[in-house]
Amino acid sequence: MNILLSAFKYLAFSLIIFINVALSQSANIPVVFSSDTLFFIKSNIGPFTPQQRAAELKQKLSTIIDQGINADSITSVNAGDHTNIVLRNVILISITNEDASLAGKTKGELSKEYISILKKEINSQNQLHSSKNLLISSGITLGLLIILLLLLFLFRKIFPKGYTFLEKQEGKIFKPIKFRSQEILTEESISSFFIVLLKGVRLAITLALFYYFITNVLELFPWTKGWNIKPILGGILSSIVLIAATFVVVKSVFAFLKIFSIKVESWKGTVIKSVKVKNAEVLSEDRIIEQIKLVIKVINFVVVIIVAYFFFTILFSFFSFSKTWASTLIGYIIDPLISVLKAFVVFLPNLFTIIVIVFVTRYVLKFIKFIFKEIEKGTISFNKFPNDWAEPTYKIVRFLLIAFAGIVIYPYLPGSNSQAFQGVSIFLGILFSLGSTSAIANMVGGVVLTYMRPFKIGDRVKIADTTGDIIEKTLLVTRVRTIKNVDISIPNAMVLGSHIINFSSSAKEKGLILHTSVTIGYDVPWKRVHELLISAAKQTGNTLTEPTPFILQTSLDDSYVSYELNVYTDNPGIMAKIYSELHQNIQDKFNEAGVEIMSPRYSAVRDGNTTAIPEEYLPKGYSPRPFRIFSFGNLFKGKSEPDRE
Repeated sequence: MNILLSAFKYLAFSLIIFINVALSQSANIPVVFSSDTLFFIKSNIGPFTPQQRAAELKQKLSTIIDQGINADSITSVNAGDHTNIVLRNVILISITNEDASLAGKTKGELSKEYISILKKEINSQNQLHSSKNLLISSGITLGLLIILLLLLFLFRKIFPKGYTFLEKQEGKIFKPIKFRSQEILTEESISSFFIVLLKGVRLAITLALFYYFITNVLELFPWTKGWNIKPILGGILSSIVLIAATFVVVKSVFAFLKIFSIKVESWKGTVIKSVKVKNAEVLSEDRIIEQIKLVIKVINFVVVIIVAYFFFTILFSFFSFSKTWASTLIGYIIDPLISVLKAFVVFLPNLFTIIVIVFVTRYVLKFIKFIFKEIEKGTISFNKFPNDWAEPTYKIVRFLLIAFAGIVIYPYLPGSNSQAFQGVSIFLGILFSLGSTSAIANMVGGVVLTYMRPFKIGDRVKIADTTGDIIEKTLLVTRVRTIKNVDISIPNAMVLGSHIINFSSSAKEKGLILHTSVTIGYDVPWKRVHELLISAAKQTGNTLTEPTPFILQTSLDDSYVSYELNVYTDNPGIMAKIYSELHQNIQDKFNEAGVEIMSPRYSAVRDGNTTAIPEEYLPKGYSPRPFRIFSFGNLFKGKSEPDRE
């Protein structure tokens, strides 16, 4: 077993070595020096891979260039199975039979080719690093710098004159743009546009000069010649131009739309007029202006989105590392749009079905509304169906019809068959069921109250402890305004569960009976009390003479008799005022007649037999009667004696 395991390990190790050797031999490694590709190394030498051989040769070439060694003494030395290329006893690179075989040449031919390439490169680099060449490069750099500064100075002088020239052309070359005698763009706006355009040209030329200067100067010196700076510098300068152009475009569009929005206001009544159909105004001027301004805001938003999209797409394309970002960004927007468009096309048949259902439902609702409006007006009547049932019944029918249309439309909605859609529907249904218990109870109560007809709008009612006038009936609540002008909203479920007193339901036909009680002593004849109470009732406003007021004697107590006055009124909305006036009249009538209204809780100490009638109602010279005192003899004899005062 151990022998088999060892053999397996040996085979695996050999296979790995073979794969590494094969991959190393098939490598094609370039020798790059100062941005120039000299040749390719394809094979190993012992443990040294092609990468290591290429890196070592590059390091030796850098040392030779730094020392300024002449390359004319490069030679090839045969060392048996390989040939060495030597410069001043330093082996630059060795060429093996495998190298020659892979190149399709002999070792001698390959060595001559390498020597020629290396001599040319070393001499070229020595020439670039020479003092003469550096001096010439410095001179050229200085000359280019002077030319650049001169051009920038000329730009500073010439372009402002161009700006001034464009400003002077206002009213000459640049004239306002009009539409139907209405000025859309002023001459100042047109002039400003061309000035901004000229400034953009100046910026573009300046950036191009800097690009030309920097790239050419870097090519003159050996240390910077290998820098691959052109793509980066070009991308940066292009980005600056793009940012400036984007800023100008966005600002110009926004400025134009702002001017246009201001101009729209001045077009009211001239360019913009109300739309009428047979003297019926369909769209007013203000409404049209509002719609135009809304369109302008939408255009602003769309412009920002489009400009931002193209800005980033073009910006990413300027740099090699971000070129793929542009296509990715396009895909992020285009792919969803295509998906939405495909889904919309697939949804079109269902959409037409939904439109037909909505259209039919709408006109059925209009027909039903017409029928119930006629019932409400009394044009159409049904037995045992009061007119005031028309509106609430219409609302119920409308709700049921809309619910039915929603159920029919539901299967045609996109995604209605998906589990997610169904799950959300069930979740919402549960929430509605748990959270709307009281609401459903109030809705049911509202429907029941509608058909019970316990009151109508304007009725004076008492619901539980609340008394007032009905001002609104909805499906959920009933609103009552009290006599103190306090609005109280009572849930319909509470209204349905409470006792309801309606003071107005029979007031117009039979009259509402208002009643109040007074207590009068036994010493006053009851007929006299009746006359006084009836007289007080007849002088009270907002009461009915027919049926006539009437009196009920409700009790015969120990010291007084209770009389209940009943009067009729057809105006229950001012019950409090009628009661107040009635009580005032009762007091006046009884005081004028000298009749004292008794109180069962009257406990003040009275001086003699002074009456409780106010002094202004007493006759002049009035004095209370004294108490009558009898002699003790009368008590024992049983006979009365003359009274003593």
